[in-house]
Amino acid sequence: MERQTINKRKRVYSLQEKKNPKAVFARRYVSYLVPALRKININKPSSHTNSESFDQTVKHEVDMALALSAQEFAWSRFLQHKLLYSPHEDPSYSPKILETPSCKQESKEGADIKKKLEELQKLVPGGEEMNMEEILSEVGSYIVCLELQMIVLKSLVQNNIS
Repeated sequence: MERQTINKRKRVYSLQEKKNPKAVFARRYVSYLVPALRKININKPSSHTNSESFDQTVKHEVDMALALSAQEFAWSRFLQHKLLYSPHEDPSYSPKILETPSCKQESKEGADIKKKLEELQKLVPGGEEMNMEEILSEVGSYIVCLELQMIVLKSLVQNNIS
């Protein structure tokens, strides 16, 4: 029997740090996050500090580092804007996916997909202002960056504990 080779497209990353997108993101993320965390730690008052306020400050800096590390994506710019200006959400605002013309007889499958896309809009920063195509193109990068963020944060915690 002859062996057949299946050509699969695999993502190949350069060994050079500057050309590996994951390494570039991780380097940027750490370069934004670590100084911000040091600053928080230096400015932290005594143990009488409000723990909830401290946690919110750390969360804000973690999210800001994520936004600053991936500025080439629309979700990142929305997240950065939200963190900088913290506008209150308008409950009367309807997302763009909801604005698309609907058929009178929508299949159950179509309704399920629409519902899931609406949920996805809520999860991706700025998703409420994106149409379906924009959401689908941005969600992949958002998930990858969240995974990389988790890896970097785990690494920082493990190095701090050791």
